[in-house]
Amino acid sequence: MQDADDVIAIAEHEWRALGVVPRDRAALADDLRRELEAAAADGITPQELLGDADIRAFARRLAAEAGAGRLPYETDRLLRTALVGALPGLVLSWLLLWAQTPVPFPVEQSVADLVLRYLICVLAVLGGALFAVRRWMADVPAIGRTVWAMALLLPVAGVLVTPVTMAFAWTMGYSTAQPVVLAEAALVAGALAGATALARRWALAPALRDARSAATGSR
Repeated sequence: MQDADDVIAIAEHEWRALGVVPRDRAALADDLRRELEAAAADGITPQELLGDADIRAFARRLAAEAGAGRLPYETDRLLRTALVGALPGLVLSWLLLWAQTPVPFPVEQSVADLVLRYLICVLAVLGGALFAVRRWMADVPAIGRTVWAMALLLPVAGVLVTPVTMAFAWTMGYSTAQPVVLAEAALVAGALAGATALARRWALAPALRDARSAATGSR
């Protein structure tokens, strides 16, 4: 059985994840604590007060009804951080796919070899981007959810863009000419940027949904 402190702790965690600004988060916590204490004085437990409502959903509803301010999406910072994290993977991609350097792969470009190389590059780029976002944006609300969403969406984007990039490279004869290389990089970057932005919106979707519901209910 959860007491008032447990309920408030869960609610505060949800408000942080939603990006509620500290001032409004503190006000919501104070209001919730007073409500729980008043209920306790009447012999009503937090479970009886909330009924069947999920604490996280209840917290989201409170924030939406109170019109609590939220931090911005910070999509630009997210994309920059993901790009910086992806740079080592991009360098590896250059070494494995375009630069004629001795690497631990056969020089012959069989289909299996090319698929292996592209997959290694995609994994290196995705892994670096996820690590950088989680490490350097730990202060951003809902960043944990964002990383999880990126972990789901970025591989999908990578899987989709890999054959497209490979096909483009094949039509260009696997040329290392600068325009060709830039076009291939643009294909990958575009897919990853789109997936990253979508992941951020997905991570904050509960807040947007509850805000819309609160706005509709107040009319």
